[in-house]
Amino acid sequence: MTAGPLQAVEAHLAAFNARDTDAVLAGFAEDAVFASGDLLVVGRRGLARLFAEAFSGEARAALEIRRAVVTGDTVACELRELVAFAGGTTELEVAAFFTVREGRLVRVKVYREGAA
Repeated sequence: MTAGPLQAVEAHLAAFNARDTDAVLAGFAEDAVFASGDLLVVGRRGLARLFAEAFSGEARAALEIRRAVVTGDTVACELRELVAFAGGTTELEVAAFFTVREGRLVRVKVYREGAA
């Protein structure tokens, strides 16, 4: 059975929080689009580089859903991002919009506090 949109997003966030690149990529469609600020990544190959780089750093980010609204195949989320690094931690507010088809993320647009 295919996961519903919210379940697909929850699985993505769990994989992200675990820094599990393979599980993160498994949740994306082959031709998925990821956009955040000036960053635009198209396709799983680009996403593999993006997440491998993100997970290789010393900073550890964890995302949690504060609120989610599901309309059709779109999930709008208010997220809390807690970033831990050598000097301490910081908390950021994030808005993200996920489009899910057949249980996979096909489009993700992220608006992060302090980013364009």
